[in-house]
Amino acid sequence: MVYYMNMKLVEQIDPILRKVCEPFDFNEPVMDPYELAEGLHEIRRKDGGVGLAAPQVGIDTRALVIGMGSLETKGTEDYDQVFFNPIITLSEGKEVYWIEGCLSFPGLFVKVKRHETIELQWDSEEGSECNQKFEGITSRILQHEIDHLNGITFLKRANRFHLEQAQKQLKLSKRRKRNIDEKI
Repeated sequence: MVYYMNMKLVEQIDPILRKVCEPFDFNEPVMDPYELAEGLHEIRRKDGGVGLAAPQVGIDTRALVIGMGSLETKGTEDYDQVFFNPIITLSEGKEVYWIEGCLSFPGLFVKVKRHETIELQWDSEEGSECNQKFEGITSRILQHEIDHLNGITFLKRANRFHLEQAQKQLKLSKRRKRNIDEKI
């Protein structure tokens, strides 16, 4: 059985979500880097996410994936990429608010302020060093997922006002769903 088939999202209370992850060691990997990437992408797609970090499935290593095809936006092709040991080497542009969700916190959508542009250094599946500048939504997704590798959830990035608004919306949404389910 392939290891990634056993991967599943951890509960939002799992301590691994608040832990700084260990570097991915290509000489003694926690698992095959291709299998890890494939497993993370599989869960990301299945659960409708645009990014997923290894700690979100209980794996203590610095690896994450992003992909855009799960947005199901007309004309959007799936874009899958994996990043091992990513480091933001430069953040630039103004910081802007945008609503973010997280597979580890289902149904919760919070306004978070992040830089518009980042430069990133990371390793590919083969262990080759890569560098690239990312902007817009891709930059935001990468910042969110790198936070996971550093034990930071988007709840920590949100200001108190936006977090309280998001929690109220989640409660209302659950109440509406419960009311609809009771009527059925």
